[in-house]
Amino acid sequence: MNAEFGIPLFPDEAILFLLDRVLQCAALLRKTHETEREDALSDRLFKLLRKDKMLRAAPFFPVREHRIFDDEAKEGQSGRIDINFISLPGDDTYFAIEAKRLHVSFPSGWQSLVGEYVTGEQGMMCFIAGRYSRFQQAAAMLGYVFDGKVSKARTGIAASIRNNAAMLKLAAPHQLQRSPVLSGDRVDQTHHHLGSRPFTIYHLLISVI
Repeated sequence: MNAEFGIPLFPDEAILFLLDRVLQCAALLRKTHETEREDALSDRLFKLLRKDKMLRAAPFFPVREHRIFDDEAKEGQSGRIDINFISLPGDDTYFAIEAKRLHVSFPSGWQSLVGEYVTGEQGMMCFIAGRYSRFQQAAAMLGYVFDGKVSKARTGIAASIRNNAAMLKLAAPHQLQRSPVLSGDRVDQTHHHLGSRPFTIYHLLISVI
């Protein structure tokens, strides 16, 4: 339980299972054109997650574009989480996933979009700034790699994270590292200190070619 706010944390033991199912479903995704928006990919991913038999039996459920209401936000809400997994006892207990495009070939030229993933307002910073998951201790970023070069995308993200360590409030080991939660080097993680609250962001990179 979050000691400061008295809100139950999303169960640690469910995170491994959840990430595995997301990776399994996301592996089926393919972009429909070179500049497709991440929202369309996330819509298709959400449909796959809803149909996943193993997730249907889980004690949590996915929500697409979940509005997060915050008393401190100017308009009552702090945004919409791309894909959110809600657990009992209430909708403050959840595991959020934010999705971003990477390595996109626009008519004007190729862009890595790593900056939007790492320091963009709707990238990792939505968790660091406390707009999302402000009562929780873990969340995930999902990168749709449009050219299929997942290793190159990971290298670019790792460098940007190192270069923005202070902004990201990184904790030891102060870098992107392979996560032990799943075998096969399928997930990375970063650790952060958000005030008195430890926070882990899991990073999932998926080829959509």
